[in-house]
Amino acid sequence: MKFVKADKGRNFVNDNATNFLKVTRYQNIRDSVIKYSDHNNVRRQNIYPKWMTFPCINKTAPGVGRSLERPTSVHRLRPGDIDVIGAMGDSLVAGNGALEEWALGTMIENRGVSWCAGGQNTWREFLTVPNILKEFNPNITGYSTGTGEFLSWNSQMNVAYPVAADADAFHQAKILVRKMKNDPKINYNEDWKMVTVFFGANDICSGQCFGPALASPAMHARKLMQALDYLQEHMPRTFVNLIPVLDPSVSLRIKRSMMCRLLHTMFCSCFHQFGAVDEMSQITSLTRGYHQAEDQLVSSGRYDKRADFTVVLQPFMKYFDAPLDAARLYDEVIDISYITYDCFHFSQKGHALSANLLWNNLLQPVGRKSTRLLKRIMETFQCPTQEAPYLFTNENSRRFLETGRQ
Repeated sequence: MKFVKADKGRNFVNDNATNFLKVTRYQNIRDSVIKYSDHNNVRRQNIYPKWMTFPCINKTAPGVGRSLERPTSVHRLRPGDIDVIGAMGDSLVAGNGALEEWALGTMIENRGVSWCAGGQNTWREFLTVPNILKEFNPNITGYSTGTGEFLSWNSQMNVAYPVAADADAFHQAKILVRKMKNDPKINYNEDWKMVTVFFGANDICSGQCFGPALASPAMHARKLMQALDYLQEHMPRTFVNLIPVLDPSVSLRIKRSMMCRLLHTMFCSCFHQFGAVDEMSQITSLTRGYHQAEDQLVSSGRYDKRADFTVVLQPFMKYFDAPLDAARLYDEVIDISYITYDCFHFSQKGHALSANLLWNNLLQPVGRKSTRLLKRIMETFQCPTQEAPYLFTNENSRRFLETGRQ
């Protein structure tokens, strides 16, 4: 990829099917043309060769990566003890556009490569949390493969769907419980489940400017609480990852083509109110409010009442928050290869990076979980240790920070 200086106001079009130019005017950055020499999978992760061993290869054996006997406490849960994967959320969980090479391909739900719920192929081709967990437990189930909407067979326990908002969280929780109970591969009362929950971006992007009261931080927490309460009441042996809402302003803090700009009005209408409102300040401030509400909900102890259920806030997504320094507000936050051609959703490479970051958070104690972006996929890859063999929860994190052992 190379950058060519562009004259302001000019549009460039390349008719060659394998080469194209995208014109971008960067707010507070510069005017450039991004030139791709061909469709060379720049938005996909590198494929790891067979000779490269799994980073935690010495940590996956029974007794190390998986308990010799099925645990009864969520605070003594090893990675290999996870039997079932589930996920709730919006298009960022459904994998919209992740494998597509054209902007409108964002309509296609590539669930098999979803960072938290996809299990297509292996980690060598598609780094996802389920593909990582397969190394610890080859019999894990519930992950998605291929493409399809949330009720399709191959979606399995990924019940996320595009344009889902906070109000859909409770509905998705009920669908997930019903699907797991009805799946003959799942021993509902005995199998350990990992469910990732990720909501709020659509409320900030396309809801709050039409109904501010219904999209307030307090309402965000209330709707999440309703869904999480339902899971706690109806889903035994469950480890829930609550992912902080993604700051939608990230879609303005990357290099953007004209197609991105056109599609942005559809994906994030609250950025296009064309009035006296400072949309950037409004949206970034609301995002911080959502994060505070999420923190308060989880730290309240509401989901630490049962030995076989917990909710852990995995904060890696906060890296993408807009800087508080106004002079850096439009600094480029991430390379566009991690984003799809609509400049809004994760590319497959972006899903792989998110999987890496979530995996690392799972093995970091509460209070010391990283929100630092990796320079490349697999730059850092956490593994269980003798002192910390379990997925970190609020309870075993306190023990670890006090004694050095979980």
